[in-house]
Amino acid sequence: MNSIFVPTLCLALLPVLFTDALGQGVQPVSSKNTRYQLEREVITRWGKFNPKWYFILFHNKYRKGPDRRNMLQLAPTMALVSQNRVKAQAQEEAVSQVYEQEMFKFADRSLNKGYHLLYKKKIDELNTALWAMNAEAVQAGVQAAYILAIHAERDRINADIGIVLDAYLDDAKKGEQLRVYISELTALQNDYRRLISLFKTSQDLTD
Repeated sequence: MNSIFVPTLCLALLPVLFTDALGQGVQPVSSKNTRYQLEREVITRWGKFNPKWYFILFHNKYRKGPDRRNMLQLAPTMALVSQNRVKAQAQEEAVSQVYEQEMFKFADRSLNKGYHLLYKKKIDELNTALWAMNAEAVQAGVQAAYILAIHAERDRINADIGIVLDAYLDDAKKGEQLRVYISELTALQNDYRRLISLFKTSQDLTD
């Protein structure tokens, strides 16, 4: 008896459960006005009423140009695009200006124009004079250790000059350092000359 009662009860309740499930589900919209309202809310209905005869009668100027029936809907987008274009142009001009400034700085720091125009000739003259004094120093009897020490100092100064020229510094700052090294080379030349003079005097006294 129980084996027959349970299946019968399930079959009796099945239509009720099925009807309740359909009631809770999404029902298709059958009202035309309700469907139009939903279409207007998602802006799909507005583009449907756009016959060309309306624009021919009331807006004949649009016939000569592109189809502008959706111009009103596109106006916010066009305004945003125009605003973005103006901002992009301003940013491009700013980037170009910064690029030109950085290129000028790069040229100023890399070409060493101040060195070639103002300091190179003087530095070369001092180095040449120091080399030329070697023969005079040997003739005066200056010891080799002193001569080597003089030229070691000269090499040190020239190495520092090379470091300054290779450095990424403003030309004005390089000029300040180069003037310091020129004064050091000048002082070294004077010391070398005094050393030679001292040995010459010593030779004269010995003779």
